Amino acid sequence: METLLIIAVVLITLAVITQAGVLIAMYLMSRRVADKAEKLMNDSQRLMAPLEAVTNNLKSVANDLAEAGQIARAQAIHVRETVTDLEGNVRETVAETRARILNTVEEARSVIMPQVRQYSAMAQALAAGVRTFFSGRPEREMTEEEPAGQETSEAKIITLEERRDIPAA
Repeated sequence: METLLIIAVVLITLAVITQAGVLIAMYLMSRRVADKAEKLMNDSQRLMAPLEAVTNNLKSVANDLAEAGQIARAQAIHVRETVTDLEGNVRETVAETRARILNTVEEARSVIMPQVRQYSAMAQALAAGVRTFFSGRPEREMTEEEPAGQETSEAKIITLEERRDIPAA
């Protein structure tokens, strides 16, 4: 039994030594990992200052762009309002000008056309008188039996008066 006891003690000793070796290896590996982590932390702290500066610059640029966008939007709204007002003013001016022109044309017609008709009638009467004087007989009047294509000057005047409601321009 003694041999068994010696074998057990040797095995236990080897197990303890193996565990000690594993613990030492783990300690050394954790030390290396800690050193690498410390280096990474130092590197990241060195990079933090420039990254913070870049972040601040990006925030500033974003704020400036947002403000520029708001200003551009306000100006676009102002331009749209100005164009709308201008369009309304132009339409109103065109309507007023058209009304003035039509009123002027109607007024000119009402003043000039009666005189033109009067002078035309006088000229036709004078022409008929001269024809009668030189030919010796008056022109015959149009009867209902005459062709419809022949119109007297009175019929022409009536036709012109009917067309008077149509604007000239």
